[in-house]
Amino acid sequence: MDLALKEYLDMHQKILDPEDIVKIPLEGEGKVLERVELLYQNLVRNHGWRRAVQDADLVLVATHSQGTPTSILLVARLIEEGLLRVQEDDPTMQRIGILTMGNLIVRWFEAEAAGELFEFMDSESHIARKYRDGLRTVLSSGVRLTCVASLEDQVVPLYSAVMTSIHHPSIVRAVYIDGTSYQNDFLINLIAFSLRLRNMGVDDHGILVHLSEVIAGSLYGEGHSTIYDEREVYMLSIRSLLEPPASLTSERARSEPILNPFRAKQRLNPFYLPWGMRGVADEIMARGDQILIKELERVKRLYNDWNPVSKAMKEIKFRLEPVRSKL
Repeated sequence: MDLALKEYLDMHQKILDPEDIVKIPLEGEGKVLERVELLYQNLVRNHGWRRAVQDADLVLVATHSQGTPTSILLVARLIEEGLLRVQEDDPTMQRIGILTMGNLIVRWFEAEAAGELFEFMDSESHIARKYRDGLRTVLSSGVRLTCVASLEDQVVPLYSAVMTSIHHPSIVRAVYIDGTSYQNDFLINLIAFSLRLRNMGVDDHGILVHLSEVIAGSLYGEGHSTIYDEREVYMLSIRSLLEPPASLTSERARSEPILNPFRAKQRLNPFYLPWGMRGVADEIMARGDQILIKELERVKRLYNDWNPVSKAMKEIKFRLEPVRSKL
């Protein structure tokens, strides 16, 4: 994140002195709430760190996997305690951005403490409710979230990493794909198209959730941890924070998020995917957005040219067959 910020500033002919950037490692083991308490105490007891957080014009948080709920709850606490300046009428209000690489719902974990993350699979569990409250505090305070999933992740599902159950204009969603394994095929483009819809405030009608079930595991690349070595992921979060779209007014940025309940263990209906695609197509046509209409046509051509070889991908093509004329 430090290197990405310096690169971004250099691109805009801005140079900071070394002491102008303070790096604070969020280190600590244990369950999420234990880590939040530990990190909070470490931060406030270190006078240099505390002063840096309070005086900063820009606060950037980079998180991975279990660090996502931990950091969200930590930032929420810093806001509630007044250590971060988020009041809209404050002329010294800080810009705060959180980059999440992977999120809360997991398939398996080797560490005992990380087994707690399975409790996030039910949005009504105690820790999930705490996390939901933290997200509400963070988003309604004007914090910008950049949620990046890794297509190669065997641990965190796509729909969890990009927070599909949460609706808010300050969330930017993206997917990381290892360059050596990138394939410009229908599936990759459908995922990217669905994320673009969500970033525009258009409902993806559950497509990302249903694709997540099929692409689980290392589909094209290396796995769970390759994402955080890619500097462009960090650059995206910086651009998302410092170059927001004109449509993101202060009022919208501070609106209450919509958090839909979910139970990740609930079995998905395999017949829902084509109806979701049809819903997307109908909504785009009703909006009359020519850019999205052209993108939909491109996705259709890719579908017609797609010849998957794996059983899972063949199943996706089979499920979407009824709506190929509607795509």
